[in-house]
Amino acid sequence: MPARLAVIALLAFAVPAAAETYPDRPITMVVPYAAGGSSDILARLLGERMGKALGQQIVVDDRGGAGSRIGIEIVAHAAPDGYTLLLADMPHTIIPAIQKGVRYDPVRDFTPIGLIGTASMVLFVNPAVPAATVQDFVALAKADPGKITVASGGIGSTTHLTAELFQEKTGTKLLHVPFRGAGPALTDLMAGHVQSGFTTLATASAALDSGAVRALAIASEQHLASRPAIPTLREAGIDLVVEHWWGVLAPAGLSPAIAARLNAELQAVLDTPEFATRLQPLGVAPAHVAPEKFRALIASDTARWADIVKAAGITVQ
Repeated sequence: MPARLAVIALLAFAVPAAAETYPDRPITMVVPYAAGGSSDILARLLGERMGKALGQQIVVDDRGGAGSRIGIEIVAHAAPDGYTLLLADMPHTIIPAIQKGVRYDPVRDFTPIGLIGTASMVLFVNPAVPAATVQDFVALAKADPGKITVASGGIGSTTHLTAELFQEKTGTKLLHVPFRGAGPALTDLMAGHVQSGFTTLATASAALDSGAVRALAIASEQHLASRPAIPTLREAGIDLVVEHWWGVLAPAGLSPAIAARLNAELQAVLDTPEFATRLQPLGVAPAHVAPEKFRALIASDTARWADIVKAAGITVQ
């Protein structure tokens, strides 16, 4: 009995001691997509700044595949010690509704640290596509059903489901071409291997500035302050608003003290005007949401997308 009590006492002191010395080695932030997409860009911007504040490097680890499932599952099953984090985005809540055998629960298996920001989806086309407006694009799609290609960051990604909703709202049929992330999808869109795609400005800002892609419309309530020339889909008579989000999660069971430290450093970064300035050209608005509200958002989005996936009949093994 005394030996058992001694073990319990040691465990009781272990968590506070770990929190006091945290972090004492580099932290890994898993991005569940290929390099070059919006999540990768945000992870590097955030990781550089949080790493300085924490006194340890935050190493970005791009683990693309299965529409983000591979990277998410890596974090879901990692040790809850604060040294493995996830740069999560909206597909975190979509994958369980689409894929069979998913080994994570989007709410139960994670500790919410906090949101980073939000951004609306934009419809881009390759410049060779003879469509100057979204109305032109819809006319082209209706004239040749199933022929115009639409790229996505993977089956079940926000880019994919936005395209599905677009087709439902416009009565069009596009040919879906999934990639291992928004970055590779954009690369093929720029090269003309695919003709269209929905993604965020965080992914496509540089390509838009260079003229490698053309923006037809944005799925938002209002114009972007940084890109006022891009019309909204609603202005074109298409009632479609999709707001993508990004946030930081840790495995379930993380010490409350470490979670609070990470949340405080995340919020400190979001509060700096310099960080907001870096996000503005990407079309991303910093988001201040308490961890429990972030958890509630994940839960509500999980239910919302499950309904949409069921209605669209989207599945993948």
